[in-house]
Amino acid sequence: MMRQPLARRAFLRGIGKGAGVAIALPLLEAMIPGSLIGSAEAAARAARVAPRNRLVLLYYPNGIHTPNWYPTIPGVATVAPTRNPGAPPNPSAPVIDAQPDAATTTTIAPYVNAEYPLSPALQPLARHRQDFLLLGGLNVPLAKLDQAGDHAKALSCYLTGVHIKKTATDDIQSGISMDQVIANAIGDQTRFPSLELGLDYGRMEGGCDPGYACIYSNNVSWKNETTPAIKEVNPRIVFDRLFGHARQSDHQGESRDMQETYNRSILDYTRDSLSRITKSLGVNDRLRVDEYLTAIRELERRLDAPPSDIELPPDVTRPTRVPDTFKEHFELMADLQILAIRQDVTRVSTFMLGVEQSRRTYNEIGIPEEHHGLTHHAGNEEKIAKVCKIDAYCAEQFAYFLDKMKVVKEGEQTLLDNSMVLLGNGNGDAARHDHYNCMTLLAGRGGGTLSPGRYIKYDNVVMSNLWLSLMDRMGVEVERHGDSTGRLPLLKV
Repeated sequence: MMRQPLARRAFLRGIGKGAGVAIALPLLEAMIPGSLIGSAEAAARAARVAPRNRLVLLYYPNGIHTPNWYPTIPGVATVAPTRNPGAPPNPSAPVIDAQPDAATTTTIAPYVNAEYPLSPALQPLARHRQDFLLLGGLNVPLAKLDQAGDHAKALSCYLTGVHIKKTATDDIQSGISMDQVIANAIGDQTRFPSLELGLDYGRMEGGCDPGYACIYSNNVSWKNETTPAIKEVNPRIVFDRLFGHARQSDHQGESRDMQETYNRSILDYTRDSLSRITKSLGVNDRLRVDEYLTAIRELERRLDAPPSDIELPPDVTRPTRVPDTFKEHFELMADLQILAIRQDVTRVSTFMLGVEQSRRTYNEIGIPEEHHGLTHHAGNEEKIAKVCKIDAYCAEQFAYFLDKMKVVKEGEQTLLDNSMVLLGNGNGDAARHDHYNCMTLLAGRGGGTLSPGRYIKYDNVVMSNLWLSLMDRMGVEVERHGDSTGRLPLLKV
């Protein structure tokens, strides 16, 4: 008898108390009619129901030691340009959408090499050499405008491509980030339009970088020019909101203070300070703060956990604490992120590995000094060696992320084949804060839209051109984003 094909949007549904919960299934052969298997029509149907492309952006704070990250190729320039492409004619003006200077657009063909030598920082990624593109020469030029504040500008200019307003108060002005452009366009196809994760909360009020509000230094994703998309750091909160697996028994053995800390929402962490601020604000500013709070409440509402007692796969366990080390915390959050995208809970996600000016220490690898302080090494060889060790440690965690994605099968492909996973930053060289040649590793094949395994060195190109190219691959085509000048060539052979 001819079997009835399983619906592509079929779910594993909970029973009893978890009856309101459903887990999306991956692409299965059972979703293709038996009579069509092996035929051209079967291939066409499989293409229509195949997993959609996913985009995951991992942001690494404080910059890198560039010579340890990018290979030295004879005849290929590695020095920063003397001019800043994208600089508006009046740097003192609060420009939000500056047109790049036509005189500084790319004129030299990109350098491409599939046999490039792996630099020391990339050695942990050797087993994934054929799974990622190493992209050089990409800049965040609008972060060079104004004096000081390089950390705040590096982060908030990174995905937005705009010149943020210099202010140390709540009178912030940035722009919508590329991940939120995608979420606005395709987010209605998944339970969560986007997912924002991190390893540090950071401060959300006051000034953190000279002349710049802390909000700029702590958020890479922006819903609009005045509202960041707040990240979640606690893996237990992420798990419960995504999968609703909380039980009363899970809290046994925890003190009341521990329970309160774990279960506080993002809004709870900022409510008191915002309440103090609003008492001294005028009508217009109160409206702006109210808009900000409303956006946070909306985020919390859409992340509300479904009924508990959902039965997840046997290899999935519920987190009970925030891990102590960077590696443990990273792996736990990475596992949650990968679980979310493989179940099509969301298709776009950001993951901040730390806030800018991060004071994290790495005692687990023998570095008790703060990361940010070490990056200001002033040529001290001992400090440079420690920065390089931290950079390589980050590469190790990225390798773990790719390992986990490659073992997830989706038909004849893997989750990594059907995704684009980017590790990058907006500071460029950590000691110079030049915002030039910013670390950019683009892994995955993007559902066949990327050709990894190569080093592509562009000639002084704005980062926003990469964002346009990735948005295209997510099915979201826009004419411009921020300071973009066009699409990035050569990502696909």
